[in-house]
Amino acid sequence: MNSKKYVRAFCNSEDIKYEDVVRILSGKTNKNYTYQSLQGKLTRNTFTYEEACILADALGYDLIPVKRK
Repeated sequence: MNSKKYVRAFCNSEDIKYEDVVRILSGKTNKNYTYQSLQGKLTRNTFTYEEACILADALGYDLIPVKRK
């Protein structure tokens, strides 16, 4: 699963939009995220694990590696 699917899953489960993700990431990292820059990162698959962890934490999730069975 690529980063776009993860972010989309977070958005669907929490009923938020990409604009909310932009606001969360901008607030937590003090970097200037825009809707276009987020879309670009997701399209190019350059959304980092660190960004995913920040988003997950802000939404009350933990990203935990689990060994497959």
